[in-house]
Amino acid sequence: KIKNDGVKNAEESAARIVAEAEDQAAALIQNAQSDADKIRKTAKADAEKSERSGREALRQAGRDLILTVKGEIEALFGKVLVSETAEVLDTSLLSELVSAAVKSLYESDNGALDVLVSEENFSRAETALVSKLGSEISSGIEIKPFKGLDAGFRVSMKDGSAFYDFSDKEIAAMLGRYLNPRLASLLSE
Repeated sequence: KIKNDGVKNAEESAARIVAEAEDQAAALIQNAQSDADKIRKTAKADAEKSERSGREALRQAGRDLILTVKGEIEALFGKVLVSETAEVLDTSLLSELVSAAVKSLYESDNGALDVLVSEENFSRAETALVSKLGSEISSGIEIKPFKGLDAGFRVSMKDGSAFYDFSDKEIAAMLGRYLNPRLASLLSE
């Protein structure tokens, strides 16, 4: 009987130990599965977030590229416009434009005008303008070289109160204000 009791106690103890071990193993498996599920969910969320971030970065890079190209096209357009405007303002056209501007302003300002032309074109422009504006020049209009002009001209009041800018850059800027919105709309299509 003692032997049977000892065996029985040992069997019960072994069964209890096995049951506890099975419970612990089941708990460990459940915890591992739960942790694995959490890791999978986190990894999936991170991958989706990374994909969204990548797509947004790609969209932003595309927008930046478009804006850069658009800016470069507009800058190139501006340079071409200034260059072409300067080319058009040759001596014969320049003398016609100056003559028209001076005759228009001469009456209202009593001849107190200076005509400023580029230093580079001064001698040719002066010769052409003297023949065009003979009477106005003898009444006090002066033709002077101006360092800041590449092409075109300026008409200024002798007292410095105002000037009218017909330089290549200013004419190109005026044209550009009209043409750039049209260019911008073409580039945005």
